[in-house]
Amino acid sequence: MISAAKRTRRTRSPPDPSMLDTYAARGGECAYGNLKMIARVVSAVYEDALRPVDLRAPQLSLMWAILATEPVSLSRLGRVSLTDQTTLSRTVENLRRAGFVTVSAGTDGRRKMVALSAEGRARFARAMPHWENAQRRIERYLAVPEMTALAGRVRKSARAAF
Repeated sequence: MISAAKRTRRTRSPPDPSMLDTYAARGGECAYGNLKMIARVVSAVYEDALRPVDLRAPQLSLMWAILATEPVSLSRLGRVSLTDQTTLSRTVENLRRAGFVTVSAGTDGRRKMVALSAEGRARFARAMPHWENAQRRIERYLAVPEMTALAGRVRKSARAAF
């Protein structure tokens, strides 16, 4: 007896070459591809700008979220930053080892609370002029206010979905 998967494989016709040509021409419309390309360019600009203060762009971004919400539980920080638990834990641990954040037990003992340390606040402050330079460079490529508005809509929708 032939399984349904094997029957499907045998009867499936090869893709129509003209259809592939049509899709090949539409590659520039792909939201994923465009966002990944933009992310690579933006990441490179911020990474380059933050190098003098020995911070990575994701670290600064997370420090910013901590500063805005501290003291903050790891679970709330994940929701605020829309960061998955594995990435969040790894980045917070790297920041803790660098002396930029403190991690303590919450009032119920089950939650971990995160706050910027004095060194973290100082490093964040030293990073801000470099961040400002990166922002100006990015504005040559992107309409930052429009991108900020788009990010706000995505953030709102993503929080509702998760």
